[in-house]
Amino acid sequence: MTQTAAVVRKQVVVQAPIDRASAVSTGRFGDFKPAEHNLLATPIAETLFEPRVGGNIVDRVVDGSELPVGPDPGL
Repeated sequence: MTQTAAVVRKQVVVQAPIDRASAVSTGRFGDFKPAEHNLLATPIAETLFEPRVGGNIVDRVVDGSELPVGPDPGL
């Protein structure tokens, strides 16, 4: 039996300039990403977006270590 992955798409239209919408949706991402979603042995200090095209989402832990967690962490 072959299984196929479900595709989920969601679109939200925001009445704001692109820079403002981007800053609001990425600037405090760690506020709603569960801290227990952690592949490191040390607690997460913050989760952030690398501010560049193609940037990763990065977990920075309290000891200063970082782990890219998406969209393509190259692990």
